[in-house]
Amino acid sequence: MPRRPAAALATSGEVLRLIRTGEAVTRADIGRVTGLSRPAVSLRVTELLDRGLVVEDSEGPSTGGRPPTRLRFNASGGVVLVAALGASRAQIAVCDLAGEPLARAVLDIDVEEGPDVVLPLVMDTWDELLGDRPASLVLGVGMGVPATVEFAAGRTESARIMASWTGVAIPPIIADRFPAPVFLDNDVNVIAIGEHRAVYAGEADDLLFIKVSTRIGSGVIAGGEILRGALGAAGEIGHIPVRDGGGVLCRCGNVDCVDSVASGTAILRDLRARGHEVKTLADVVSLVRAGDAETMTVVRNAARMLGEVVATSVNLLNPAVVVIGGDVAETFQPLVAGVREVVHRRSTALSTRNLRIERSRLGPGAGITGCAHMVLDHILSPEAVDSPGLHLPRSVRSHG
Repeated sequence: MPRRPAAALATSGEVLRLIRTGEAVTRADIGRVTGLSRPAVSLRVTELLDRGLVVEDSEGPSTGGRPPTRLRFNASGGVVLVAALGASRAQIAVCDLAGEPLARAVLDIDVEEGPDVVLPLVMDTWDELLGDRPASLVLGVGMGVPATVEFAAGRTESARIMASWTGVAIPPIIADRFPAPVFLDNDVNVIAIGEHRAVYAGEADDLLFIKVSTRIGSGVIAGGEILRGALGAAGEIGHIPVRDGGGVLCRCGNVDCVDSVASGTAILRDLRARGHEVKTLADVVSLVRAGDAETMTVVRNAARMLGEVVATSVNLLNPAVVVIGGDVAETFQPLVAGVREVVHRRSTALSTRNLRIERSRLGPGAGITGCAHMVLDHILSPEAVDSPGLHLPRSVRSHG
């Protein structure tokens, strides 16, 4: 590996990044990668050890002489609180500093009841999941919500959808109870982050995640990073209109948005209009298994309309993989197959040459993983580590 100038990776935060990623796990490694002198390496490592961010592990393999001591990120030195909210359910967890869940719960909610009802329920659940862990262990909080989010402000921006959440700055509400940095994003963005980090990192850095559930949304990973757009509105695939939608009024106020004609809500509505007594997607599954022709027609029509929008997105973004998740995608394989067929028929040959269209491998756990990494990417960034504020609690520094 070529030797870099010391100025390129001179800070303690950059050294921590090398240790976290495994690029450098001994003092000698750090010196070789960064070009820092031995005293400079020792100074930065000592600082990270004193702050509880790094622990010394068992001795590494020897190449002759005394084996080097390995350095390991102290993932057990704190926790992050995460919640991935959907329209009717919330995935809630306490994760360590590697993003691994330590305790988790599923909470039935009605997101339309608003933040005054939903947020206290989520925070009470975090308290329960923390158990005997002191609140001082909480180093960050991450939440995904089914609404457009102005990420930098931590504010929901949905004028017609989730009206009671519109303009609400959520971080101050949560930080009042859990005084730590709080990050808020769209629910599908955090799912896309989770799916990418856990399944496709290093394999596909351009990914389009489509959530087909009560509603339809998407998250875009471009060059390995979530694409939020200028104000956080990127990925609003659910409000792209389709042809031959039948004139269905969408919740956003427009007509024939793919969300209003191809979501789980739309499938249930269309089947009820045809005289089927279906209350949940489980009822639809039963009809599909029974070979009901009308039900299959409704599902295939939803797949066709969703496929049109995904095809347009593939032409625009040229992802390496399209991941389809959410209750409907996980329930109806014919829907995923139908989307795949339309995309390959309507997208350009080059954009589909190596394109993979797959079902989610993480399922509901993707939101938890994504929320955790959203927080960790910020609080453990070199810039944050080099600021004076991040120190792990003394009570846990020796638990690595």
